[in-house]
Amino acid sequence: MKKSKFLSLVVAFVMLFAIAAACGNDDTPAPTPATPPADDSASAADPPTDDSEETPTPDSADDREYFEFENYANYDWFDTSVEWGADVVSAYMKERFNIGMRLSKPDIDPDQMMGIMITSGELPDVMMIERDSVYQQLVELDMLLPLDEFIENSQYRELLGDGTINMSRINGNVYGLLNWATSEPTGNVGWAVNRAIWEELGSPQLETTQQMFDYLIMVRDANLTVDGMSVIPLQFSTDFHLVESALSSFGVRPIDGVADVGGDLKLYMTAPGAQEAFLWLNSLWNENLINQDHFVELSEQIGEKLAIGRVAVYAGNDITSRLAQEFRPVFLENNPDNDYLVINPPAAPGVSQVWNSFWYSLGWNVVVFSKDAQNPDRIFELIDYVHSNEGSLLTYQGPQGVLWEELDENGYPIMLRTIDSVSSEERDSLGINGRWTLLGNAPFWDLSKAADNERRPPEQRDWITSAQIDIIWRHSMNADAFLNTHPHPQDPEGIAQSTFEDLNQQYIPRIVTAADATAASAALQEAIDAIYGQNFELVEQFKTTIYKENLILLGR
Repeated sequence: MKKSKFLSLVVAFVMLFAIAAACGNDDTPAPTPATPPADDSASAADPPTDDSEETPTPDSADDREYFEFENYANYDWFDTSVEWGADVVSAYMKERFNIGMRLSKPDIDPDQMMGIMITSGELPDVMMIERDSVYQQLVELDMLLPLDEFIENSQYRELLGDGTINMSRINGNVYGLLNWATSEPTGNVGWAVNRAIWEELGSPQLETTQQMFDYLIMVRDANLTVDGMSVIPLQFSTDFHLVESALSSFGVRPIDGVADVGGDLKLYMTAPGAQEAFLWLNSLWNENLINQDHFVELSEQIGEKLAIGRVAVYAGNDITSRLAQEFRPVFLENNPDNDYLVINPPAAPGVSQVWNSFWYSLGWNVVVFSKDAQNPDRIFELIDYVHSNEGSLLTYQGPQGVLWEELDENGYPIMLRTIDSVSSEERDSLGINGRWTLLGNAPFWDLSKAADNERRPPEQRDWITSAQIDIIWRHSMNADAFLNTHPHPQDPEGIAQSTFEDLNQQYIPRIVTAADATAASAALQEAIDAIYGQNFELVEQFKTTIYKENLILLGR
């Protein structure tokens, strides 16, 4: 076995680790990156090279002048409470690169904040933003720094490959570093059942939509309670995930309002199988199998039900993120003999492959540099290191000697402990809480987790990793052909897209909660007519043109 040496900062590390070890034994799992979220070339998925196996040790601080930069994430949920240099990982990187970093996020609505910054002409040094029309606008306004010269000889280029990087270019230049780019399926979307309830009712097959319907009827009629409260047969996560789950089970995979119909992109409501999916949802609603407050409840309320076990079946976009990290630990603490079981999604007749979610080779979002950023070359050095296999090992699994001691023949750590056994206090002290992953390396994270999981006996395998590899990722579709199909908001197609989004949100509750199938069908048709009445055919034409061009580029 090959060893990595982490010889510097030993004193600081020992002190911080001692503090962490004395902080208790909170079993809250470590965060799972959203890797919703590289090209199909082998370079993107290749295991780490020998060069990445040595965790470098700075003999002294970088002799270049110390400076600080602002790293802004345009997400109101982003955690900025961590302090650069206050844990083992960031202290090491601070000394190695002689750089300070201030994390920031919007203190108002992210879209409003971005609008204010654009209007003022002043941007933070580095930003993590969506790869959307606002990103395009920043490029058009010449507010972002082209990064081509920085990536020319970078580890970023070596890991992603030119094919993936070229897909990310705008007007021939690279303006954004791809966060969590990958060549493998990713995602957290799926179905899970409360094992104790399922076994109590005979452990029936749940492979088809009819079997799922029949099981939910059994749950309802059993009149089960938890802490004096009735059990919810089927709980969907918020944000209209119920529609996407149902559509997927009936063979429709909507992306940004459209689905492939005979090679063209059409309004998803008109795709074969869409009406059947809506009618299935309507029947679930009218049989009282779905929680009747779905369209008004908050995500915190859903979490409370999952934590105490009031849900028999859960279909969510956070199975291996929030359910696994926040709610399942509380559930297991109070129900040590029970668990949530991740299952294959139910399929309607004639549907051979259910796509619960989708992923892009280009990953989740982008990290961009303002044209006003000071010392962009040195900032890039730091980010390139974090994204490398070497930096990923440090920021994901921590320094040698804590969670791992040796590397396997492919350069992946042989874990002494699973990530989900690390307390939140220890993660914070080590700095492996996800906040220093400035640019995510999905292949290293996913393949190292898979390698470690495979080495363990079944009873010791990580719940999240097993669920993702064995089930969830098998139902995640590559959506590269849909890249760049979102129109500019000020163009006619963009206005029609925005109007669709509003109408879609208005009509879905009306369709699902209609009095019966006849009323649901009428509401669906009314929605279709209303959407096309606002020029949605312009959206279809725009998206289809780019979609077909992408298919040619992808060789499909």
